[in-house]
Amino acid sequence: MITLNWNGLEVLPAMIESVVDSVVKLHGRLIVFDNGSTDGSEEVVSSRWGDTGWFSLIKSPDNLGFAAGANRAIQSVEAEVIVLANSDTVFLPGSLQILLEAVEKHPTAGIIGPKLLWPDGTLQPSLRDFPFPGNLFAEHFPLPGRKPAVKNPHTDEQKIDWLVGAVMVFRRDVFLAAGGFDEEFFFYHEETELQYRLFLQGYRSVFVPSAEVIHVEGASARKKFGRETYLKYIQAKLKFLRKHGYTGSSTLFRLFMGLLQGYRLAAGIVRPALPRKDIRYTASYCRKAFRELFRRNRRDN
Repeated sequence: MITLNWNGLEVLPAMIESVVDSVVKLHGRLIVFDNGSTDGSEEVVSSRWGDTGWFSLIKSPDNLGFAAGANRAIQSVEAEVIVLANSDTVFLPGSLQILLEAVEKHPTAGIIGPKLLWPDGTLQPSLRDFPFPGNLFAEHFPLPGRKPAVKNPHTDEQKIDWLVGAVMVFRRDVFLAAGGFDEEFFFYHEETELQYRLFLQGYRSVFVPSAEVIHVEGASARKKFGRETYLKYIQAKLKFLRKHGYTGSSTLFRLFMGLLQGYRLAAGIVRPALPRKDIRYTASYCRKAFRELFRRNRRDN
């Protein structure tokens, strides 16, 4: 089991505590790959669990991003099955074992993921269609006869385009044969891009709702990018479309997202309560989103 950490002092100890019993029982290992933390989080968990046989720490002097950090960590181990979990997750009892059993049950699965829950125990929707413009339009503006994956019941085990990557379980050889994560994706949608490549090779992502994991979501991202972390999804989606999209898909995405920002701006003006609940409905956010949509390409997200 691997978790990446960047200044996760508030969440990392709880994540490790939630899997200790299962890791020990299953004779597994937990590796924390620290991406240049400065809050002492890596020292706290190392001092607490460093003398056990199942815990180890890998430290990077710099923040390599999720994709590069995960690649380094996965390349460093010889385990047949990898459980890659965000530091802001908490596994409910039995969930780790259920996910590992699902690997045997689904030999052609690319990525296996659990049901994600918000800290208050409510569902955090995690099923998605690949982010091509038509799919994104259907997700935000429902079309007759077309149901986006995010609206699927999260009660049934099912194959899906891609799963939100807070927890991903996969065979190491399949991951390496696919080329691992694309390190052009510093943060966000690296799991989407990987799952698309696996899909092209015949490996489907599988959702296993009997395994449940609480996900704070964006604990590290908010520290790096602030409250406007959602903006980083825009460039990540454009990177995905530049790599895998059809002719004109990036232009269609920009047009659709421009329409969506205009709708959110108008909705925030008409209903003042919306901006107070969701930053994406504020005028400031919408202006920055427009700039992200039409600025020059950059390497980082």
